[in-house]
Amino acid sequence: MAIFSERRDHPSNVRGNFGIDQLMRDANVFASNNLCEVRDQIANTYCPHDLQLASRGDNLEAWLNHRRLDKIGIGAMGYGTIVDIEGIQDEDMLLLMQPLSGAAEIGTSELTIDSDLETASVVDTGDLRRMRWSGDCIQRVVQISNGVLEHHAMMLLGRPLSKKLRFAQSMQLSPKLANCWHYASLLSMELSGSNQDPERSIVENLQTLFIFKLLESHPSNYLEHMRPQPCKIAPHHVRRTEQYILAHADQSISVEQLVEVSGVSARGLFDGFRRFRGTSPMAYLKSIRLERAREDLMKPQSGETVTEIACRWHFYQLGRFSAEYKNMYGELPSETLRKFN
Repeated sequence: MAIFSERRDHPSNVRGNFGIDQLMRDANVFASNNLCEVRDQIANTYCPHDLQLASRGDNLEAWLNHRRLDKIGIGAMGYGTIVDIEGIQDEDMLLLMQPLSGAAEIGTSELTIDSDLETASVVDTGDLRRMRWSGDCIQRVVQISNGVLEHHAMMLLGRPLSKKLRFAQSMQLSPKLANCWHYASLLSMELSGSNQDPERSIVENLQTLFIFKLLESHPSNYLEHMRPQPCKIAPHHVRRTEQYILAHADQSISVEQLVEVSGVSARGLFDGFRRFRGTSPMAYLKSIRLERAREDLMKPQSGETVTEIACRWHFYQLGRFSAEYKNMYGELPSETLRKFN
């Protein structure tokens, strides 16, 4: 079981095996001793929940430093006293919590994780049931929407996911083993200690490296397929069809056209995509069009609308397009356009 301490350390006083910049003190969201305010601030950043002090009369000294980036949210936080957290609502995202000091007990629908300097937690909010933080517990917290995770998993796999991505909920940490938290540490330092905005390309790359390292190294129901595999070259008719789709994704394409381009029967084409790409030719076409639409939303022409971009890539049912886009990227098309315009 985790050992809980009554020591209350403010982030400015914390030292240990991590640098002060990893606390992202320049990204402070709040610091408060008001229970309702603390609960509401944390709920707005992560998930709605019930927050209680373990002992009546304890002094709450909570704080949160946090930055929401393009692909992930990252920050550090502490409560300054022992707290119990229950009634956690599902926000369709993965929470990764790494204690930088102290300990936390994380209860999920499957198990209880005694999280400390040697054990992080990796929990989908739909599985998170309760938490207890020690008085001296400070955790680095990374949040990633399931849509963003699935998109990056699809890039590694080269095909859509056939079932929900699920990770092992406990992560053992070792200085000898490279893991995603090394990139989180670098990202925290990049976001700290400067009055100037960090280099966007560096922040973007560190986010991507964090996600890919998580997918390639931490146990999941897709790990075997995420790791580098021996070369498995698809038949020529599959690669020829893929090349045609990439070159003509902005044009009307029918199944009949793809069969003609492939040079094999419809059955042979669909079987080749299923065996070597884990998807169908038309599903592959849709994924490419979604990627192209996202690229245009991130770099729109002056005055360009979501509707115009969606129609350019043959998405004429805007409600369905928005739903599929959000499932893939974790945000609505209008949010992407607003963010980058």
